[in-house]
Amino acid sequence: MNASSTSLRTKVIAVGVATAIVALMVAFFIVGSLGSKSNLKNQRIEDMATAKVLASHVGTPPMLVNLDSFHQLLIAEKQHVSVRTASGTFDLGVPIEKGVALTDATVAIKGGVLTVTSAIDSSLDPPIEFVYVALAVLLVVLASVSIADRTMNRETRERVESAVRAAERVSLGDFSVRVGGGGPEPIARLGRAFDTMATRLESFDRDQREFLADLAHEVATPIQALSGFAQAALDGTVSKDVAQSMIESQTSRLSELLDELTQLRNIDAPYNAEREDVDIEEICRTLYQEFSTVAHDAGVVLDYQCEHMSLRTDRRLVETVLRNFLTNAFRYTPSGESVSLRGEMVHDHAVLSVRDTGPGIAPEHQQRIFDRFYRTEEARDRISGGTGLGLTIARSAAFSLGGHIELDSAIGRGSTFRLVVPMGSEAPEPGERGGSESMNH
Repeated sequence: MNASSTSLRTKVIAVGVATAIVALMVAFFIVGSLGSKSNLKNQRIEDMATAKVLASHVGTPPMLVNLDSFHQLLIAEKQHVSVRTASGTFDLGVPIEKGVALTDATVAIKGGVLTVTSAIDSSLDPPIEFVYVALAVLLVVLASVSIADRTMNRETRERVESAVRAAERVSLGDFSVRVGGGGPEPIARLGRAFDTMATRLESFDRDQREFLADLAHEVATPIQALSGFAQAALDGTVSKDVAQSMIESQTSRLSELLDELTQLRNIDAPYNAEREDVDIEEICRTLYQEFSTVAHDAGVVLDYQCEHMSLRTDRRLVETVLRNFLTNAFRYTPSGESVSLRGEMVHDHAVLSVRDTGPGIAPEHQQRIFDRFYRTEEARDRISGGTGLGLTIARSAAFSLGGHIELDSAIGRGSTFRLVVPMGSEAPEPGERGGSESMNH
């Protein structure tokens, strides 16, 4: 916080103090004036009451001796009594001071009048001392507020400066920095939001680094194989036919990897799903026909059953998910086993599933098989094991459809992958991509 803002805050506090003092003084004089008028009115009422009591005791004819018992009371109340009759005048109580404002009350008595006189109390009510006490309290409160304001502003300034330094470090690529949630509540919310952002950026950066490392490894493997077999063919270590076969195999793997990377990029990019009425049964039938040859070559029994249903969705993404499910199933299902494709309506959801009777997936792998380049068995041959991107692509496509993927698998019982899409689902907004899987064991 700079000097100008500090000076402005000081001026604001000073104006507040001056305004409070003026307001207190004005309020005091207004209340005091009203109180004095009320006191004068009460004083006149009291004088009249005293005059009436004395008139009832003065006697006939009026005599001073009849009022002697009231002398001390009149002195205590600072009242002067004057009795005037045709035969004379007598006084009782305190003497009347010159130059003092007076008030009186007069009543008639037999043979004359009786007058009670008292000095007007011109002092303010409440007294001026009350102003001094209130002013002292006000100054103490204002001083406390000023100290608290300075303390809070210092703490706020330190927190903001800490957040600025943290933001500068994040801008330089250090995503490990955190601000914390201390300080005033608005600053605490800012700190928590900053830490959440930094955590996500750190996660994204880590995922990106891991992805690039995995990608480099995946690309390096076939390139090294290509180089090795080409050199071996040139050296005559292996026959040209063997070298040609392996080179074609590794080239095919590179091509498959590039195709799947392209799919993944297209799905992960901001994408507006092309919604149309899709015949789900027709999609299942088409995929069944497409994979029948694969099933025959692998010695695997393939069948499908699908209810007649129409879903307003993106046909390309639905096919992408199911095609990856089927490819994954045939890759890990031994000869003589079976793969089933199913489509059904369950509680206003379209559930499209692929079930195999292969070896199944261990629980420790089920949480990770949707990660990029992850394989259930690290020692599995990289060619038969695929690129490790198929289920990642399926997950992203499912999320783009507004649905999710469920997995039910156990060792020795095979695996079932399900695409669950609510009827009439809407695609998520760009930037909301993330996806999740439900694991049912």
